[in-house]
Amino acid sequence: MNPYPTITTMPWKQRTAPFIPCVHSLGKRATCLLVLLVLPFCVWSSPAAAQQAATTTNTLDQPTADLNASVQPTTKVPDVPATFKHPGLLNSMEELQFIKQKIQAGEEPWKSAFEQMKAIKYASLTYKPHPHETASSGFLGKGGGPGGAWDENNDAIAAYTQALMWIFTDNEQYAQNAVDILNAWSILQTHGGPNWYLETAWEGSMWAEGAELIRATYPKWNPDDIAKFSAMLDRAFLPLLHNQLSYGNRELAVCNAMVTIGVFNNDRAAFAEGINHWVSYVPCWIYLTDDGPTPKKPDYWLTSPSNDDLAQMDAGLFPDVKQSWIYTDLDAYMKANKLGNDHGMVQKGDLPGLWYHAPQAAYVDGLCSETFRDLGHCDLGFCQMINTAEIAWHQGIDLYGMQAKRITAFMELESSLHNTDDPLPDAFAKVNPGVSGTFEIAYNHYHNRMGMDLPKTQALIQLYRPLLQQVPSVSAGWCVLKAEPGLRTKDIPGPAVLDIAWESLTHAELNAKGNLPAGNGAVAGTTSTGVGHP
Repeated sequence: MNPYPTITTMPWKQRTAPFIPCVHSLGKRATCLLVLLVLPFCVWSSPAAAQQAATTTNTLDQPTADLNASVQPTTKVPDVPATFKHPGLLNSMEELQFIKQKIQAGEEPWKSAFEQMKAIKYASLTYKPHPHETASSGFLGKGGGPGGAWDENNDAIAAYTQALMWIFTDNEQYAQNAVDILNAWSILQTHGGPNWYLETAWEGSMWAEGAELIRATYPKWNPDDIAKFSAMLDRAFLPLLHNQLSYGNRELAVCNAMVTIGVFNNDRAAFAEGINHWVSYVPCWIYLTDDGPTPKKPDYWLTSPSNDDLAQMDAGLFPDVKQSWIYTDLDAYMKANKLGNDHGMVQKGDLPGLWYHAPQAAYVDGLCSETFRDLGHCDLGFCQMINTAEIAWHQGIDLYGMQAKRITAFMELESSLHNTDDPLPDAFAKVNPGVSGTFEIAYNHYHNRMGMDLPKTQALIQLYRPLLQQVPSVSAGWCVLKAEPGLRTKDIPGPAVLDIAWESLTHAELNAKGNLPAGNGAVAGTTSTGVGHP
């Protein structure tokens, strides 16, 4: 039985404005006028309500806009909390205390996952930061060493890891190490290089994760230093992520970073933009046969909230909102630094190309736009998509329920493609397995919180968890593990890589067997509204 409610719609007051088509090219983006027509938007269901109902329909999925129309629709900015819960990203304090008790009791899988984390360099008691004023990376990390990209990635993961170690061990040295890393990187000004906005998205989410935990649990982090770190996120991340409507796992990474920074900085506009883009894009990334013979067109940038709408949400947050990240001229930045993005690729409207020419027989429930690129990029994008949903859940918004059919279909198909016990269908014979990622957070939600049966995902997770017994190696910035027999891949990105870290430790069996309530729950410990912004 599906535990999610039917998603209903309601009309919103509509406004119209003339539309000027956007013209984009790789390395140059022309300014476009987004319109202010408002379509019906779905009523957000709360996590509490999600447990009581029995059916779901994806009425949120609206037909894609006609690019030749004289006016274009835009969705209403979703309602966001007036204030955020802290800590309120991937875990609440109640959840973290539960995990701590399981570690102390020596129970599995928490014990093995903790011992694995403790053994890696990110958890070293002597870890030192490696800050840069500009972090620059090339594609796949090429050029990332001298440019600081991998230093930033490693230090961001280390800050989050040290924060978790502090919470689970009560050893104050870990907390101070995390503070030292966060403070050191407050000098960061911006990002550059060919992989510029993706690097920004990866690290933006990871930085805020560690900072959120330390601010909530370690009162010795000086408020002035917290304010400097928060200002760094405003300066070096949000201007490059704002309206950065990209494609594939890259777009989902942007969503992840926007909501994560939004919560830490108490920035409702950043959070709302990330949520809005997630809602618009997920139906363009995962296919359902309900969509028809072809996937939904990725013209989702037409539904991006306007700068003025966002500024209204952040009224009072900045001394002058017109000087904030919301009104940054990203086009000028890209032109000055000779940077490109995905707009030209998406604007061509080449759906077969964007879906890597998947054969028609592969268009089954759960196909991802990157499946025929390789499964690794699907897994990476999926983790970023689910991180966004988990953060929203902790803030009282149920993105999981909104796209339950789409997401769980992906999980079951992707798990089957990874697991050698499941023969590959002929249509998928040419799929490149790439690397394999974890489904722990999503599985915990749909199976443990909501009681949904996901047998193929469960079988895949049981193959992953023996990997907890291995200590990952770190090479060229990537934390990797040799895959166990049974997986169609040689290795997996280890439990800490890019903006994904320690998911088996933080979410395995989190809500199973009545461990914790399924709702977003009261946050034990601190309920501070945060000091990043007043």
